[in-house]
Amino acid sequence: MKVLRFSLFVVFILSLQAVPSLSQDSIKVAVPPSGGEIRLSASVDQTEVPLNRTISFTVQLKWTGDLDKYEIHQFDNPLLENFEIKENSSANRVANVNGVTKAIQEYEYTLKPKSLGMGYVEGLIITYTDMGNDKEYRLTTNRIEVKVTDPLPEPGSKSWILWVILVFVLVIVVIAFIRQAAKKKAEKKRQAEMEAAASVPLEEQYLEKLKNAVDLDAPDLDVGDGFARLSRLLRLFLAEKFHVAGLEATTEDVIKDLHNKDLDDRFVNETAESLKKADMIKFSGGAGEKSELERMYTLIESSLQKSLRGELVKVLDAPQEETEE
Repeated sequence: MKVLRFSLFVVFILSLQAVPSLSQDSIKVAVPPSGGEIRLSASVDQTEVPLNRTISFTVQLKWTGDLDKYEIHQFDNPLLENFEIKENSSANRVANVNGVTKAIQEYEYTLKPKSLGMGYVEGLIITYTDMGNDKEYRLTTNRIEVKVTDPLPEPGSKSWILWVILVFVLVIVVIAFIRQAAKKKAEKKRQAEMEAAASVPLEEQYLEKLKNAVDLDAPDLDVGDGFARLSRLLRLFLAEKFHVAGLEATTEDVIKDLHNKDLDDRFVNETAESLKKADMIKFSGGAGEKSELERMYTLIESSLQKSLRGELVKVLDAPQEETEE
């Protein structure tokens, strides 16, 4: 039985050898021959490009040996999406790397974007023939993506100057508008204050000013300065209320004008007392007494209150009718 099995195996082997073998020359093997592999690369010089600039797409074939070792078949331009070819070129060269001869074929395309967004360089199919065995092989590249961004200012372009001028003018207009608005607001505020002041009797305004002029209870009260402040306030009131001589006039001129206004004699006398006392303190260089300052304060306050009630104008006696006896 063992002999039979061995015999059948021998017959099977002999029958295989009797079958004609396939010719190697009739098969196109898609693998480069040993020792002659071609390296294919495809790349772009940048993966982002402004709309108004270009990129360089390079295809390179490199192998060990001379340039005529392989025949690179002509291939179509790369299929592009959102790009157009502006120009292309090719070059062949041989380099010696560490004593080994390297053949290089290079194809370069200058690509210009069409619109913003993404652009694509589709994969290339390159075929070549091994001149040693006359067999044909095929190589492919991968798809490449490139982002198209906003355009850049052209060299020498002066458009930026227009933008600078526009921004400058805009800033000036805004500042002028803000100033004008602030001016109108201040004017309205001043007008409102004037209207509010006009609605308040003059005497009440000066009573408020009197309170702010001198604080009799202040521990650091300057009596001499207090006399000067009260004298000024009293003169301003007399000039505004009765149109008598103002700050530049002498006390005698002020009292003389008051006598000509038919005012209450007591008011005129108290006013003369206050102004003369202030003049004496001023010209003598003395400080004065606090009690005297308090009296002047009280006299001015009383005069303002009487004026508010209309009690400063002298009331003339009504004429008596003559009776016949």
